[in-house]
Amino acid sequence: MARIADDSDFEALKRLVDNHDGWTLELSKSDTEVYTRPVPGCNFNMVKIHTEFADVTADIVFDVLHDPDYRKVWDSHMLASEEIGILNVNNDVGYYAMSCPPPLKPRDFVLQRSWLDTGPQGEQMLLSRSVPHKNYPPKKGYVRAMSYITGFVLRTNENSKTGCILKYVAHCDPQGTLPPWLVNKVTHTLGPRMVKDLKKAALGYASWKQTQPHLRKPWRFPEEIRCPRISIDDCLDTVTVPLALPPATGSTKSAPQQQQSQPSTQQQPAATQRKLPQLKTQTNGRVLPILHKKAQSTPASPVVEEAKFLKREGELKEKALDEKRKDEKKKLKEPPKDAKAKESKESLKSTKELEKEAKAAAKESKKLSKAAAKEAAAAESALAKKEKKEKGLTKRRSLLNLKF
Repeated sequence: MARIADDSDFEALKRLVDNHDGWTLELSKSDTEVYTRPVPGCNFNMVKIHTEFADVTADIVFDVLHDPDYRKVWDSHMLASEEIGILNVNNDVGYYAMSCPPPLKPRDFVLQRSWLDTGPQGEQMLLSRSVPHKNYPPKKGYVRAMSYITGFVLRTNENSKTGCILKYVAHCDPQGTLPPWLVNKVTHTLGPRMVKDLKKAALGYASWKQTQPHLRKPWRFPEEIRCPRISIDDCLDTVTVPLALPPATGSTKSAPQQQQSQPSTQQQPAATQRKLPQLKTQTNGRVLPILHKKAQSTPASPVVEEAKFLKREGELKEKALDEKRKDEKKKLKEPPKDAKAKESKESLKSTKELEKEAKAAAKESKKLSKAAAKEAAAAESALAKKEKKEKGLTKRRSLLNLKF
């Protein structure tokens, strides 16, 4: 179930990105370091990245990570993005879909984000994880992936007035049929590429923002929020298995007491696979306990919820009526299939009749031509006979006129 993050969650995130115990350095290139760490009971490794941006401030990077309009510009893997709603001024829920190399199906997520800005010269943190939502079940054509944790910690670089230090950690399960060894191999090579894209986007953000019709930043100024308020109850319960985080400094003595106070979590088997019925997926790992304390969310007003429901119901009715009107117009414009079939049959019949008439006319013309030929031949023969007869008569007359 989605839950409002508190200060202890962000403290745990800072311990996770700063503490290198149990981590393996996979890549060290220029100002970027990539670490990985296996997770007990899960086949997919956790990845962590440390990098420095010499000419980009922490404020700019924080804005780039938040701005949904700018993400459409620089995120080449994004297929769809939607703001579902806010839980409070520092927590929201959104939908994100991304492309994968063929022949893999695209992946999508429903994510809850929590953020904290400690002010100038301080730290800026962003924390997200997968949550279910009743209005966003798994979609056809997409594989619903799981993000157990994705976190950013931004700090101002003391050695540079315009630079910042970025620390990133992520643990995801892409779901589907991808082999874990392949995912683990690719993860630490994709990290530097993601950092490079983020830096390029941060360098162009200020100029891009000036060209927009509005300069709103609701993640910094709550009065500019336009996203609808949603209830935390809209995010359904999921089965989670907590995983121990690095303890805070100076708290090693109290670790046994914490284990005694939470016997139910310690009795879980190490390598069990949990089923998430609401998401209709089979997970291969456990959920990190970054968000491990229950916090109370501000319940939405029942009057407001009822008004929203009535408004939505009315919109649905209007949409249904519009679709019905469109269907009726189409029916009026297009003749029915029976009429079309009848017309086609009649046209075929008329063509056949015309062909028959043409054949009959051809036959009659042949007969007439033959009769005309016969008449002409008879006339010629009669004429020839007449001429012959006249020649015979003239010959006889000439003979009679002869004088002996």
